[in-house]
Amino acid sequence: MKRLSTIGGYDMLVIQMLYTGAAAGFIYPCFIIRSTEGAYWIPLVIWAIGALLSSWMYSRLLARLNGEKLLARIIASIGVVWTCIICLPVFLFLFAALVTMLRAYSEMITMTMLPTTPIAFLNGMLLAPAVLALAGMMPIVRAARVFFLFTVLLTLGLLIVGLSDVHWTLGAPWIRTNGDFFYDKSFYAGSFMWMGFVITSFIGPYTGQSARRAWKAYATAILCGLPFIAGHIYLPIVTFGRELSKRLTFPFISKMDAISHYWVLVENLTAIFVSVTMFYILVIMALKLRAVGEMFSGLIPRANIRIIYALAFLAVYTAATLLTSWRTVEEITLLTIGFRLYVMFIFPLLGWLALAYGQRVGKEESL
Repeated sequence: MKRLSTIGGYDMLVIQMLYTGAAAGFIYPCFIIRSTEGAYWIPLVIWAIGALLSSWMYSRLLARLNGEKLLARIIASIGVVWTCIICLPVFLFLFAALVTMLRAYSEMITMTMLPTTPIAFLNGMLLAPAVLALAGMMPIVRAARVFFLFTVLLTLGLLIVGLSDVHWTLGAPWIRTNGDFFYDKSFYAGSFMWMGFVITSFIGPYTGQSARRAWKAYATAILCGLPFIAGHIYLPIVTFGRELSKRLTFPFISKMDAISHYWVLVENLTAIFVSVTMFYILVIMALKLRAVGEMFSGLIPRANIRIIYALAFLAVYTAATLLTSWRTVEEITLLTIGFRLYVMFIFPLLGWLALAYGQRVGKEESL
């Protein structure tokens, strides 16, 4: 019997945990640290609730697909032109997400291990995710299963080691907040951390049962991932203090550099962290490229799938290479806040309305 969804419950849990690892160690801690003078876990929890709301909205939308793909159902309901209009911010979000993730990881490698290696060469790592995305969804899932236990255990180990040589008083206030983060754009820039379910919604067909199973797995991943995300934020704070942490480009990497104890067997923990993060990145970039390929193949069914992925690879690689500074990466993340909020909360509503309109028109035509 043919499976109606290529992503099972455990697969979804694995993918979303890898997404957490891929996003948490980059600029997310920096944005959250800059966003508030109060307790950092409060904006973290608020975003987690927003992510659960967004994923629930998508799950209700996916439950109406009856074994079809999301984009195909929307096209059948409102046509290609209107589908392109409402999906344009989705394309822009996926493209910006790929460019910033690739450029951020290349920057991380340059700062920590290979300072003289050209960014253009490091960006070539995108080739592996592109090949994996072209191979299909199941190769991505199998790669995710292989990397999952290895990467999560190592990340957990790094967080535990990072608990050494900390001063907990630097993390205060632990409870107090005045909601200042709501008025800071850095808080909204961190929305990319919570969009894992959005990406998987555009890949593969769904039924009501598979959509509910996927949402439960995502909710479990959110709960399991919160301690990991909090660790990436709080460990630099309780080591360097708030003011210094705000000035750091990669606070968690700086924390790894600061660990120096006789009982730590491996001297260069930063290299281990960067190497582990590579496995997160390869799977998540492949997933994002797969989502781009699925959307383009849905809009242009006759297009050669290899050409689609080749063009996507070239576009992302070129854009990431043309970014001249880390400041530009941060600016892009801030400028695309509107796209991400649209994709998280507005698009599922428009998709639901599109399917409802198609169903109503279909009924009227059948009378």
